[in-house]
Amino acid sequence: MKRIAALLAAIALVGTARAETLKDICGDCTFEKYASCGEFLEGINFDKQGHAWAVGLMSGAIIEVVDGKCGVRAKTGGKPNGARFHADGRLFVTDQQRGVLTFDPRTNAITIFADKIDGKPMVNANDLVFDDKGGLYVTVPGTSSYLDHSGQLIYFAPGSSSAKVVADKLPYPNGVAIEADSQFVNVGLYGDKTIVTIPSATNPGTPRTAYAAVRTEGGIGPDGMARDSEGRIYWANFFSGAIGVTDTRGFVLGYAKLPDDAGRFTTNLAFYKGYLYLTEASKGEIWRVKVSTTGQALYYQP
Repeated sequence: MKRIAALLAAIALVGTARAETLKDICGDCTFEKYASCGEFLEGINFDKQGHAWAVGLMSGAIIEVVDGKCGVRAKTGGKPNGARFHADGRLFVTDQQRGVLTFDPRTNAITIFADKIDGKPMVNANDLVFDDKGGLYVTVPGTSSYLDHSGQLIYFAPGSSSAKVVADKLPYPNGVAIEADSQFVNVGLYGDKTIVTIPSATNPGTPRTAYAAVRTEGGIGPDGMARDSEGRIYWANFFSGAIGVTDTRGFVLGYAKLPDDAGRFTTNLAFYKGYLYLTEASKGEIWRVKVSTTGQALYYQP
């Protein structure tokens, strides 16, 4: 009964949410170029010094961006696809060929955190997000697609490098975000133009089951994702040169588009100090747009 009462209370709050438009968030949503790295960029993050970090999928590079200038700090020896900072300062990296890695910016050391799921090789690890206790969610599309629903969402409990499968039979799970209370996980299904909401590994008894939260438009499908402090979902809409945004009730507000001469391979995004930053992979550029909101508090807060 308590769970049902909490669910009804949440629905009531959603029902009183004010009307919103994309203009409320980013005005005319004009992007400015922040950096040109010349890499197939993914996994943008910020550290406590205000430096941006990203990875180069094709080159294996771990890239630090200082004052708009890109420098390669290390190579993973594989194909890094996503990155998130841990609270201890290490950068966790998903690598298509090597699984989940850690990179220590203080020593440049790279180690394998995990490369197997139930004793089998982890194939095409894609993106990742930490919950509020330091547990780690990773999307693993493997060879999945619109026609092949074999992708997985896995979870590593705090302090553990053993993967637990949270959801499977997914059509190319790609970007991943988590609700502020860590009770539900948002997963972008790149192979189905859908963002689904799934009960987290730490919320097994909830009456709120997995459901399709957002249907995306344009491009191929949702890539990297983020949430703001008010609960909106943002996603890089790959092959459309745009970011999609929902309101706090889950309705799609619209798409903030890069300039016409920018590339269309929009891959990942991150909030930092009044801006939303976006990686575009075909030209290896980082763009940003001024926003009126802040990003959701992260396990690692820059």
